[in-house]
Amino acid sequence: MKITPNYSAHDWHELTFETEDDWLRAIDIFVERIKERFLNPIEKIEKCEYAGFAVLALDCLLIEMLQQFRKGLIKTPSGQSKDFFVDFLTQTSFGEFFDKRQATLFYRQIRCGILHQAEIRGSSKILIEEEIPLVKYDDQERGLLVNRRLFHKQLLSEFNNYVSKLSDSSNTQLRNRFRRKMKMICKTACEIV
Repeated sequence: MKITPNYSAHDWHELTFETEDDWLRAIDIFVERIKERFLNPIEKIEKCEYAGFAVLALDCLLIEMLQQFRKGLIKTPSGQSKDFFVDFLTQTSFGEFFDKRQATLFYRQIRCGILHQAEIRGSSKILIEEEIPLVKYDDQERGLLVNRRLFHKQLLSEFNNYVSKLSDSSNTQLRNRFRRKMKMICKTACEIV
């Protein structure tokens, strides 16, 4: 089974994780997977004026998956999607832009709206104007204005930060969580912490 264009599950199974070279190859497999499934498609469509929904839909999928990797879980536990999003948006580099209330609004009005109804809920809006910051409350603070280009740029930065941390051999807990999630992807283990 192919897990990226250049790697199969067999390539993953061959890794012993006893050497740093194995860890770096595992990280390469992961990076290629994320680029091919999320980042490259976004790069192709993000220049389209009306691609905001598609870009943020893929970004939301990527956020949930990255949070699963960060926590070492094979899937988001039932009923915890909101907590996953709020944690990601407030405990990563996104915390510079989101407080808990804004993160909850993003989850409810944007993430759930796009993924469940294919539309934004409430008074939130996705914009691309340069003068709009990454996120801000609308005039009545009942919704968010999200600059989808800046949002995606920040998510790309957070992804690169995660990969950088994985590349540091001293981050054993992060690496073990990463390995647990990739094992599930490769169908070699189905354990939940």
